[in-house]
Amino acid sequence: MLKRNQLALILLTLVLMLTVYYITDPFKKDTGPRDEPADETGGKIEELTARRLALRDERNLIILGLDAIIASNEATIAEKENALREKRYLNTLTEKELLLEMQVIAMGYRDCFVHASDLGVDITVIAEEHSLTVANQLANEAAMIFDILDTTSIVIHFKTAEEVMGEVS
Repeated sequence: MLKRNQLALILLTLVLMLTVYYITDPFKKDTGPRDEPADETGGKIEELTARRLALRDERNLIILGLDAIIASNEATIAEKENALREKRYLNTLTEKELLLEMQVIAMGYRDCFVHASDLGVDITVIAEEHSLTVANQLANEAAMIFDILDTTSIVIHFKTAEEVMGEVS
């Protein structure tokens, strides 16, 4: 019983150390200022990728805590069931966010970031033009994917790559 708790604590510590290492990765140094414009690469926006990674790391830490509850001998059955339910919810939320992002990119947009929570869904679309028709379409799509009846909790931002990159700077 004690060895399981020690093992869980060691694994949790290891994951936390790896998370801190990858956040402060000494090998990911900038080699100088960027000379090319942001739109020239044609790929995903680095800042949105950083947001995705931060959200994933945050959720992974929550899931590790939930796993510790599930593996704990001191936790009650109800606590373990709640932890398991919350873990499934977070995994489903992440899958739905990725699905919506892929659908937006398939519509021809360069990149998209979706963050869903209990408060609603926040969608950032990289686009040169704002479109009310596309916004309505995205709101309806998000409502279907996330099973939301009231679309007022869905917020859609159309931003250029420069605007997104300027937010982080």
